[in-house]
Amino acid sequence: MTDNNGKPVIAIMEADVNLPGSVKFAESMGFEPLPIPMVEENNVKDGGFDNFFTHVMKKESDYVIICGVSAIDFILRKLPYSLKEQFVEALSRLNVIASDPDTKKSLEAAAVRVEGMPSHYSAEGLVDYLRDNTEGAVVDIARVYSCSSTLVDGLENFGATVYETIVYNYIDPDGEAQKELIEKSVEGGIDVFAFTNCTMVNNFLDHAKRLGHEKAIVEILNNSVVAVMGDATAQTLRLNRVRGGVEPDNFTFEETLEVSMQAYNDSKINS
Repeated sequence: MTDNNGKPVIAIMEADVNLPGSVKFAESMGFEPLPIPMVEENNVKDGGFDNFFTHVMKKESDYVIICGVSAIDFILRKLPYSLKEQFVEALSRLNVIASDPDTKKSLEAAAVRVEGMPSHYSAEGLVDYLRDNTEGAVVDIARVYSCSSTLVDGLENFGATVYETIVYNYIDPDGEAQKELIEKSVEGGIDVFAFTNCTMVNNFLDHAKRLGHEKAIVEILNNSVVAVMGDATAQTLRLNRVRGGVEPDNFTFEETLEVSMQAYNDSKINS
């Protein structure tokens, strides 16, 4: 199914805050985007946050890894106004590692000095980036919820003491727009599905199940171009009987779109 201009239709299911940039990227690459969020960012404060705050303020962390574009925003939301500036100054005195370029930009926009960033934007890339400096190091991770323990396990395997705090997660928007996305999918109105995290997959399939389209959606996904960001996302699809999709080398939405278009073009050649 393509639109009237012959462009492949791609379902973009990012959170509202990320949709404008994602749509712009998709349009620039020749897609017709259908932007309907299947996740909504949600502020959480777990049992590890107070330790994270103390480690930063007392300069007890050798490395602080920030994962997630909105992570710094949700970190600062948890702090009293009077402490925000002090925290940013304290954080900037540490070795702050951003997980990817967009996270780096958001940190710098909040006046946080970023020490480094891996060349490969993934959990494995972060582990590889720090592997020679982690023996005996204290590493604090502040991140969006992830289905994977690859980052923590990898750093611990190289001798680091790792503390992790989840500063935000994703919840289900659960509205009429989400039902519309499922119905349009069942009708064959989408060529490419881009899943960037495991929660997005679970929410999408849960909506399909509630609407009585579980089997149909699995069949449609297995006969469409499905792009996934990260092994945990791919594994979540496989657990739901959906074959592994195309996956970019770097975990950025731009590269996800690039491999999606390549896979779509290849499918047209081979059909």
